Amino acid sequence: MENLNMLTLGAGAGAGGSMGLLIFVVIMFVGMYFISIRPQKKQQQKRQEMLKEMSKGDKVVTLGGIKGVVASIDRDNKEVVVDCDGIYLTFDLNFIRRTTPVAAGATKPATDKAAEDNKEVKNDAAKENAKAEVSDDTKSDETETKEVTEKVEDTKPADSKEETK
Repeated sequence: MENLNMLTLGAGAGAGGSMGLLIFVVIMFVGMYFISIRPQKKQQQKRQEMLKEMSKGDKVVTLGGIKGVVASIDRDNKEVVVDCDGIYLTFDLNFIRRTTPVAAGATKPATDKAAEDNKEVKNDAAKENAKAEVSDDTKSDETETKEVTEKVEDTKPADSKEETK
């Protein structure tokens, strides 16, 4: 009878071990989900959003590294025509690696434009001042060199007169 009880206790211990293994497998699956699957899904959603927002005139880079401007998009056939310096190439929409919207710079608020204009005017004025200072410096350098050459010329005839005596 005691032998029978020992076998039953051993079987119960084995069941607990398989439960631990099952919990370990579940934890591994959850870990893999958060490490690899979830970030990949987020990246896919971000890419799909980029492709949906892509429009005519945007700058694009293909998977092959070709840079150009979107000439037309056919979303039904999933094709995009890219203008690469006058050469029109047709690509599958999934072969676009990166887009840069050109229209983003045109939709700035008026206050930002006014601030940028003021910065440009200040930069232009600073450049003109720098040019004026450079031209003044070069003029002063020219006058200094003329004075030095005149002094040298004045000393040469005096030396030559002394030698002749």
